[in-house]
This record gives sequence, C-alpha cells and structure tokens, in this order.
Amino acid sequence: MTTTTSDLAELQARVEHLERIRFARSAPTAATDDDDDSPDRVVVTVDDSMRRARAAVERAGLYSARWRWVPAPYYTWTLPERARELGASSTLQLCKSLLLDNKKCRVSQADNAYDPTYPKFVLVVIQYGATLDVKKLTATIRARRPVPTRYDVGRFDFRIASAEDNDRVTGYAHNSVTPFGLVTHGTVPVVLAQAIAELPQRFFWMGGGHVHLKLGVSVTDFQRALQPIVADISQERVGDTSVADMMEG
Repeated sequence: MTTTTSDLAELQARVEHLERIRFARSAPTAATDDDDDSPDRVVVTVDDSMRRARAAVERAGLYSARWRWVPAPYYTWTLPERARELGASSTLQLCKSLLLDNKKCRVSQADNAYDPTYPKFVLVVIQYGATLDVKKLTATIRARRPVPTRYDVGRFDFRIASAEDNDRVTGYAHNSVTPFGLVTHGTVPVVLAQAIAELPQRFFWMGGGHVHLKLGVSVTDFQRALQPIVADISQERVGDTSVADMMEG
C-alpha cells in the first residue's frame, strides 16, 4: 500500500488534534476546535516549548502535577480572580519564575556550567504577592561558597534578564517560563522562595510553557525533581498590586 502526501498530512493533522486535546483536557475555556466561538477563547497551538515542559514533568514522575489552560483575559484579573480560576484556596499559591542575570559575572555561562556558587543566571520562583529581595538572593548565592573562597558582594548584581536572554536561556517566552524543561538545564540554579516551601497547602501554581498554560505541583514533588535552593529571598508586597506588576514571569 502506497502512502501519499495527503495521507501523511491527514495523519499529522490527527496527531496534532489529539495533542491539543491532551494539553487542554483540564481546561474547558481553551479551544481545541475551530468551531469554538467562546469570547474568552484561547487558540491552542502546541509547540516545542510546551512539549518540552510536559516531557520534563512526566520524566520526573510528578504525580501531583496538574495542567490548566486559563482564558484570554487572565492577566487582566486580580489575584483573587486568578486563584478562583485555578481552584487555589489562597493567592499565595500563585507563583512566577523570574530569570535573573548577574551583570557582574566575569565568566561565561559555559565556563560556569557546574559552579552554582557564581552563576551568570539564576531562576527564582516567588509568589505573585511578594517582591524579590535582591540582597537576600545575593547573600544566598554567596553563601554557597566557603568563607575563605567566597566572592566579594561587589561581584554580584542581579537584574531581570533581557527578553532575548530569557528566551535563549529558558527556552520559554515571557509569562510562560517554568523551571521544568529549561533548554540550559544544569547550568541555571533554581531558587525557591522559602515562603512557597512553607505554604500550608503544600501546592502551588506557576507557568507551564505557554502564556495561557499553568502548571500546579506539590512542594514535595518540586523539591524532589529540581533540588532547588530554598531560601528567604522575598518580601510580602505592600500596597496595591497593579496588573503590570502581576504580569512578570
């Protein structure tokens, strides 16, 4: 039996359709068919970054993992509204991953692949309702070295990485970054805020590899899979939380 080009195209279309259903299974607001006319419709196009994130989670055997698509207006909502959409009992369970660039790092990322004590880039996971304390982060990274060989504080200057570096180092676009499936896995230390590790729910949500895909996982599974540095690196956000602030990560 001869397989034609049209047969292969039809098979590919079926595979892509099944893949879209797989990713959207837990999210009725995510459109997987062209006839969905919902005003909050999210058109699902499964790409390599989403596949990479999911494959990393599955390889790690994270049985607590939950994937959920969120509707188009999600990033215009308040934190309580987002928590309700995800079924979270507290806004403190809503977290983001931020790539930080040490502007004072004097070695290349390749040279520093196995030295988390003086990284060029660090991925921090903090709550949306908190702010990053860069001084505490710097102290945490410096403390990874014994005192006699510890680098001076002047050799650290952590800033939010540029969009170009973020895409290149993580392999994920803005608002879709997840610590799972980083394209530079093993060369970027992951730092988990202590406030997340101490959540009474022992479960939190973060980006899932797509701007409208969220990944929920237990604290225990996260720590087992990624062996992150757990440290006090955040402070509770004081005052009003604007939409702009909440769109990071």
